[in-house]
Order: sequence, then C-alpha cells, then structure tokens
Amino acid sequence: MRSSLLRVFAAALAAVMAVSLGPCPQVSADKAKKKANFEAADFTSYELVTYEGGVIKIGVEGKEFTVSTEAASYFEITLYRADTSRVVRRFKKQTGEFSVDLDGYLEKGKLYFVAVSYQYGSSVITQDDNYIFLGDDDEIHFYKSPTYAFNVERCKELKDDEASLKECLQPQNDIESDDPVIVEYSNQICEGSKSDWEKVYHIYTYIIGAMAYDNSQTDKNNKMVYQDGSICLMRRGMAVCEGFGNVFTALCRAQGIPATVEFGVGLASYDEMMADNLPEDETPDHAWAAVYVGGKWRFVDPTYDSGKTYEGKSWDNGKIVEGVPTYNYYLLPLEAFSYAHKICDADTVHGYERSGSCGKNATFSISRDGTLTISGTGTIQMPYGVNGFSKIVFAPDSKITCIGKKCFFDCDLITSVILPDSVVEIGQEAFNSCEDLEYIYLPEGLERIGQEAFDGCDELAYVRVPKSVKRMGSWAFDDCPRLYLSLPSKWKGYDQKYDCKPMYTEYT
Repeated sequence: MRSSLLRVFAAALAAVMAVSLGPCPQVSADKAKKKANFEAADFTSYELVTYEGGVIKIGVEGKEFTVSTEAASYFEITLYRADTSRVVRRFKKQTGEFSVDLDGYLEKGKLYFVAVSYQYGSSVITQDDNYIFLGDDDEIHFYKSPTYAFNVERCKELKDDEASLKECLQPQNDIESDDPVIVEYSNQICEGSKSDWEKVYHIYTYIIGAMAYDNSQTDKNNKMVYQDGSICLMRRGMAVCEGFGNVFTALCRAQGIPATVEFGVGLASYDEMMADNLPEDETPDHAWAAVYVGGKWRFVDPTYDSGKTYEGKSWDNGKIVEGVPTYNYYLLPLEAFSYAHKICDADTVHGYERSGSCGKNATFSISRDGTLTISGTGTIQMPYGVNGFSKIVFAPDSKITCIGKKCFFDCDLITSVILPDSVVEIGQEAFNSCEDLEYIYLPEGLERIGQEAFDGCDELAYVRVPKSVKRMGSWAFDDCPRLYLSLPSKWKGYDQKYDCKPMYTEYT
C-alpha cells in the first residue's frame, strides 16, 4: 500500500498514519500554524546507509544537490514539490559521486523534497525524506524540521555505553526476545547472514514484506482490542504500528542486536510537518523502532514501509491487500527521520529523566530505570504527554487522594500499579489505554471509579473492587478481555452496555 514518502502527504496514507496506537489524538492540520518562512537547518549534509553499512553522503552546496559514495551505483534523483508531491524534474546519474544543478527548478517560498534512488545488488532503493528550499541568498538549504531540535534532545536517552546496550537486549512485555518461538523465527529469517547489517536487513525485509498492517484494528466501527505481543503478531502476520515495532525489536534482540521501540507523533500531512506550534509534548499516536548497528543508533519505521494491509471487520473475515514494500524509512539518520516523526520516547527500555509538578501540591520525578516517583498530597494530574516510565511508586509520606482525569492515559509501558491507601477517587479515563497494565491494587476506602477509567487495558488480568466504592462510571472496565474482575454484588449488570466484557466477573 505504501510505496514512498509521497504517500505521507497523500490522503490515502494520512488515515493510516493517524491511527497508529489507537484512540490517541494526533496534531491536526487545522490546529497547526504554518511557518511564514522556511528556516535553514544547521547541517549541510548527512549520511544514508545501505543494508551492508555502505555510506551515501548527500548534501547541498550553492544551487547543487550532491551525492558521494562508493557503496552504490546508478542513481536517479527526483525533485518534488512538497505541498503537492508533483514531480519537478528527474536526473539520472551513473557515477557514485556527482552533483545535480537545480538552478531554475526551485521557486522561493516553496518547499521541495528530493528522492534518492539507487541500484544496490538486484534491488532499487529509494529514500526521499530529504527536504530543501531556495533561500533569500539564492542558495539551497536543508529545511529545518520543527521537530529536529526536540528529537535531538529526546534521543540523548539513547545511550551507547555497554550497560545500556546490554539492557536493550533483554526481553520486555510484548517483546519476548528470549522465547523459543521468537528465537526460531529470528534464526530462520537471518539464516545465512554474515553480519549484523545483513541480519537487520533481513528482519526488516521480512516484516515489511510478509506482515500486513491491520486496518481492522484501527477501524472505529470495529469493536476490537489491540494485540501487540510479538509472538502473537508473528504467528498471525498482522499488526498495527506498535506491533511492528515490537516484532522488529524482538527479532533483533534475539540475534544479539540492541534495539528498542520508540513512541511519538507521526506527521501525516504537509501542514503538520510545516507546523511551528507543535506542543512540547504530546500523547504519542505512532510507534517505530531504533536499532544499534555499525556503532550508532539508527531509526526505522516498518509501518510506513510495509507493503500489505489487512482489511476487514474482524480478526478472521477480512482479506490481505497486496502492495509493494519500500525502504524509505530504513536506517535513517535523525536529520531525515525528523521530517515525518516527532520522538516523544526514544527508548522504551529506560525512562526519560525529568521532574516537575503533577498537581497543586504534588510533584513527580522519573529516573533512568523508568521509575515514576510521586510525592505530595491531593489530586495528581501528570503533565500532558509525560509517559516515559514503566513503574509507579508513591513516596511513603505522600497523601494522594485522587488520580485525576486522564492522569495515566495511554501510559503504554506500565505493567502493575499499587495505589496507596489514601486514594479515594480514580478519575475519568485515568488509566485508559494502558495496554500493558496487568495488575492494579485498589485500596480499601476507595469511593469513586470514573467513566472509562480502565477502558482499553487489554492485558489487565485481575482487579478486586472494594466494597467501599460508591460510584463506578460507565465502561470503567470495558475492552479488558483478559480481566478477572471481583465486584461487590451491588454492581450486578454493570457491563450491559460494554463493547467487550471482562473474561469473568465474580460477585462477592
């Protein structure tokens, strides 16, 4: 379905890129304030790599777009208008070191992107996240993405010391890299590979060619829950973006190659990419991965490169729509990757270290090991988009009484939570879409559970609701298909309007 970045700006792909993780809102074009003038990036060149690690250096100089490499041959350079995806001019070159004179083809005040296609073995590879414009100085510049500086800061958490890389080889929830099933899949896919470069290439090729993007999971008219475990998805051969990232990461780790899933925002249109007022943080609506190969962390997005889609209204009555996989988002440098991605959480193994206020009288801090520590009193409300943690701890002297509305909305990495005895209220959608949450302890003395408080927690296994609860909002435990729920008998019939009821409800 997806053949190149051209479709990032096409209406057909915009819908796919917007759904990603599920119900999370995406920055919309009507809210994005367009830049009045283009700003030049602080770089004039960067390096693309082939699947064997060969370097292709692209750059701008004067009015020329330059290519320098000994790793590939037969290049086709295609210049496009970014706002319309219209082809302006194609240039074909046989040599591995050349320049293309763009004098007369660029109009000031317009943004362009350059597709670099080259022959590599028997394949033709195209990478076109290369954005340029003609400045007032009559020279060509790379466009400064509004997300690039943000991404550079966030990617500081991608450490390359021995201990951090070792941690990026360990299994995680939904990334069962040590499971015999995943190990066997990975060994079969990588059979005959002579280097980590080749292993990563074969893993990526398998995912984008053999697996299908599951549109049935993202259709708002379908009542389904998300499945992101790599074993399940490998067997089924279908996934949404987080699942693609999990499978890629698990298969790489099974080969001893450090990798991690990343969460962020997919910029699905020209207007969104051009916005200069994107909030500092946002709830992620997309996922991809990073892999450590050739001594660097490099970025991949198998969702955007996948060839197949699954169309249907359920898991088993749809059909596969064939398409052509691409490598446009394969092993990109951050300079190019940032044009269509805002990286909110660059390393799901570790936490993004930060601290701040989370209520009138409450504070939070996140440590490198992914622990969120909350201190203070009263109601807590995590700042919008702060979700780079996997464990929640309440300081011993804290007296938190209320988990505020959407406090932990879509905090995808949390697996278990023990609420302190001081909590009397859980707000509306407080833990909504915490897809990896398996267990939560609700204290005696809890009085109110808000509407959709745990909706979409599809791995939640056991919850005991204490008799002290006086009010439970609609759909509080909807879309929790694995849940064993223990409820006081006064709540019989609580699930009459549920789309997906808990697996079992016990009344006490």
